[in-house]
Amino acid sequence: MKVAIPVTNGYVSGPGEGLVVQIYEINGNEYKIIEEYENPALNATAARGVHMLKSAVDKGVNAVVVAEMGPPGFRFLQRYNVKAYLGMGLDAKTALEKLIKNELPEIKQPTHGERHGERHH
Repeated sequence: MKVAIPVTNGYVSGPGEGLVVQIYEINGNEYKIIEEYENPALNATAARGVHMLKSAVDKGVNAVVVAEMGPPGFRFLQRYNVKAYLGMGLDAKTALEKLIKNELPEIKQPTHGERHGERHH
């Protein structure tokens, strides 16, 4: 299985906020990082998380581990049948270990509204 994790200072971040994206290969109980690149969401102005998620899907991931997931990102992953798992507050290593043990909750709906940090008037 290939898994993408947006990461800031070693910790799982949101897809629109992580400074880098790390791609891991998981085989049984083993995992290894196979790629790390700057998060393309950092240069986006709207639906930033989708930019990170698209970059990961383009690299063939089966799953993502994120700190949060908005509606645009959730809908995008559903279209590509990529699972999302909640790793809020965890460092990437712990998140991967929990994912391998099936201890990370799967994200079954967005964790926040359309635009976090903005109010609709």
